[in-house]
Amino acid sequence: MELSDRKQKILQAIIDEYIGTAEPVGSRAISKKNELGLSSATIRNEMADLEEMGYLIQPHTSAGRIPSDVGYRFYVNSLMRRYQMSVEAIEKLQAIMTERVSQLETIIRKASLIASTLTEYTTVVTSPKLNSSRIKKIELVNMGFGNVMIVIITSTGIIKNQSVAIDIDDDFAARLTEVLNSRIAGLTADELTFDKIKQIGDELEGCLDVQPRVLINILNFVYEAIDSLDQTEVYVNNAKSILSYPEFSDVGKAREMLAFLENKDNLVKLIGGAKDGVDIKIGAENEFAELSNSSLVTVNYSMGDKVVGRIGVIGPKRMDYAKVIASLDCISNHVDKILDQLYNTEGEG
Repeated sequence: MELSDRKQKILQAIIDEYIGTAEPVGSRAISKKNELGLSSATIRNEMADLEEMGYLIQPHTSAGRIPSDVGYRFYVNSLMRRYQMSVEAIEKLQAIMTERVSQLETIIRKASLIASTLTEYTTVVTSPKLNSSRIKKIELVNMGFGNVMIVIITSTGIIKNQSVAIDIDDDFAARLTEVLNSRIAGLTADELTFDKIKQIGDELEGCLDVQPRVLINILNFVYEAIDSLDQTEVYVNNAKSILSYPEFSDVGKAREMLAFLENKDNLVKLIGGAKDGVDIKIGAENEFAELSNSSLVTVNYSMGDKVVGRIGVIGPKRMDYAKVIASLDCISNHVDKILDQLYNTEGEG
């Protein structure tokens, strides 16, 4: 059954009010704060109809109404007003995002922090799977005392480093660095297979006076570091913000939610299951029971024409959807531009 124009306006007014107050909304509050030109009695009757139709819930007999998941869904799809970010906020966002950005991880962490700051909700950002990222350079730095720092820099700015117990001098470290780069620089993670590593090791044994064990230690780290680029990382910001919302005043629910946010596998699955573009999942629409009282809004970001990761906001079902969507859309556009710049620049080199 379609909602009449009057019912839609009343539902919109109730949800707008509830988003701001977190208190059940009564007919008098709606009649006073909204120019609907309707009496409290008329609004009360319409609210009863909306409850019967499944758009509203009456939590207590004498209380007002709150939106149901169905009510929120109709609001998001049909009633929500567009949120316009201020020019000042956009300029500030742009300045923060572009300040000293040279590494992909830095970009993703900044995006997560900014999304949390703008929305005041918990944010979850997934990093790209970069198995197509190329090795830009490998450096071996003699740290002394029988230790060498192996540094791997990729074409997308990711840096992996690890100290390995190898006793070599500065000259040998420099020569080994040069030889390794001549054989590995430019390869992708997909191309740097175990067989390729073994082949390189055999070649290096023939041109360098070095123990096989030393090469094995170095090449094993290179292989593991590049292979790890295919693993999705998750960055969570402002997880404890849920404690400030009355929906999570119950200690048990709060602990359950915080435990969920600490589980990387849950978050990867949660964000990974979102649709491209702006995706909104309200309450029970989320596959995890822990989110039955929450909503998830996600937007993807891209590298070139390929979607490589997502930015998500988790908050109470009464979240300010319009503001969240506008904020995430703006952030993802900036991330796209920065990654496109970085990706194209590196690709040209």
